[in-house]
Amino acid sequence: MATFEQLKLNKQLLQALQALQYTSPTPIQEQAIPLLLQHLDVAGQAETGSGKTAAFGLPLLQSINPALQQVQALVVVPTRELAVQVRQELKLYARFIPNLKISAFYGGHSFRVEEDSLAQPPQVLVGTPGRLTDHLSRRTLDLSKATKVVLDEADKLLEMGFEEELDELLRALPRQRQTILFSATMEEDVKELIANSLQDPKFIHATATTVPDRILYYGLKVQDAQKPQALLALLQSINSAGTVVFVNARLTTEEVARHLQEHGFSSRALHGKLEQRERDKTMTLFRNGTTAILVATDLAARGLDMDVVQQIVHYELPQHQDAYLHRSGRTGRAGKSGTVYSLLSPREVQKLEQWPEVQVNEWLEPEQLTAADTLAPVETPGLTTLHISGGRKDKLSPRDIVGALIAEVGLKAAEIGKIEIQDRHSFVAIPEDAASKAVRKLNEAKIKGRKYKVSFVK
Repeated sequence: MATFEQLKLNKQLLQALQALQYTSPTPIQEQAIPLLLQHLDVAGQAETGSGKTAAFGLPLLQSINPALQQVQALVVVPTRELAVQVRQELKLYARFIPNLKISAFYGGHSFRVEEDSLAQPPQVLVGTPGRLTDHLSRRTLDLSKATKVVLDEADKLLEMGFEEELDELLRALPRQRQTILFSATMEEDVKELIANSLQDPKFIHATATTVPDRILYYGLKVQDAQKPQALLALLQSINSAGTVVFVNARLTTEEVARHLQEHGFSSRALHGKLEQRERDKTMTLFRNGTTAILVATDLAARGLDMDVVQQIVHYELPQHQDAYLHRSGRTGRAGKSGTVYSLLSPREVQKLEQWPEVQVNEWLEPEQLTAADTLAPVETPGLTTLHISGGRKDKLSPRDIVGALIAEVGLKAAEIGKIEIQDRHSFVAIPEDAASKAVRKLNEAKIKGRKYKVSFVK
């Protein structure tokens, strides 16, 4: 494995990395940094947690001339949270480079403050597409000297409907530039963006390196007959949102999901006999938080690669160790921590002890959980999902739906949950108490100049 010194980073950056106790580059950094220092266009597939900000940020900072007070590098990100995070990380790497200014522009931040700061422009500007194009339209931002551009989390940029803004930003940049793109996935729309925006790009790929160490395994020894109550007590003792409960048979998924529903938990069954439309609906409700808990079989959970999964519960052990590890690996993705709980009968305890690759970090005692007969009523997520009869092919974007909910229903942006845009359908999670009004108002109004049918997803 290469060292940061071998990657030919300058003294100031190496000093910053040493201060941060970065000892060696991650795989994505080892691949990306040499290519970017050669000023080549790069398209990288990398998850959050893989070290991609340093992968593009270090060579980008090395290319900056602090003596020139103009925007020399632009980093485009999908959300204001990411804009703040990337700016903070870049500032850490640049801490020993004098006279280097790094700014972040994003919605919700004072436009006037940003405009005033451009009197002395930053050399590196991080921003969201909407706010950056606002500055372009008001002629407050000059990108004519920005010869480096990074499109970070490109799949999310496209998913959020920023194609037009990206086109406008890229047109404002010099033709002779270095374009860098990172994306967690390489769907067709991302590939199309690469083909249209990058020149002879080098493709690299790396996943997060820290996932295995981020999963904690807990065991709970119970008799088979005690499992329904033990599951209730466990879910009441933790934040149950984003939980997948694994069982071994289709009928058990329905029994356990119904048992949880009867005790106030927002849960649905996911099994191989579901029609595709019902499966898609179940997955959408889980992704946007309307459904907190999925009760699933192994076969039905294939493709359940979601950032939203916070914890796994093995209600029943599978037959083989590989299946157990595969189930457990659905949490702790993309550099996030995850938790795995196993409810184990005496027979299952013996089976688990024979699996060499499975280690239980801690055995829970039943008294550590809320007593099943004293369970308080469960607070449901309080969200309802609406279906809108238009999608990507109708040129609908999340911003259009947010705008309609704010203008027509009176919701605040912070109250609106996850929005999912499909080809001809869209889904949005909103507070339960606003759902009836939202359906009525949106059916009366137009979204982006057109009427759409809006209904509850049940």
